[in-house]
Amino acid sequence: MGSIIAVALASAILASNFGDGQTRNMIRLSLAWYAAALGLMMFMRPADWPAQTRLGRAARWCWTWGAACFVVHVLLAFHYFHHWSHTQAFEHTRAVSGVGEGLYVSYLFTCLWVADASFWWLAPRRYAARSVWLDRLLHGFMLFMVFNGTVVFETGPIRWVSLVVLAVLGVMWMLSRGTVSSPSEIR
Repeated sequence: MGSIIAVALASAILASNFGDGQTRNMIRLSLAWYAAALGLMMFMRPADWPAQTRLGRAARWCWTWGAACFVVHVLLAFHYFHHWSHTQAFEHTRAVSGVGEGLYVSYLFTCLWVADASFWWLAPRRYAARSVWLDRLLHGFMLFMVFNGTVVFETGPIRWVSLVVLAVLGVMWMLSRGTVSSPSEIR
């Protein structure tokens, strides 16, 4: 907890303004919850996926908090940077990535994460029994977006921290292979 407060304070001091600091801190918090959720998911067994075990509940909460923090990040970005204008957000996306239409992919990312977290809460047994391919597509898409958002289009410390976190998650995934099951293997 102390490290989270230290990061938030350092970020607030280094931020160019209050809105910038809040927006950046919220995405950092979202990505920390995201990484924690993925780390837990990699070691879940079939009985964990319906969120009836301590591990399953912890993963679901991390997943949910990550999605919630991401939604707050989007709202802060629209408030402080885009002044509630889709057009400004589109132009910003075009300036940063060269493709303004990428904003729609970001909208899709947000909707999918919120829908997935909601599904896990509303129908945990059905969530646990969903297709492994659906799970892989979702996580592949999300990792692609996180990698691009934190490594390709970011600079400075966040790029390097993200590379380390993604590498650690990759190693954890390699270590977990063969010892865990996907949600659909609960049957």
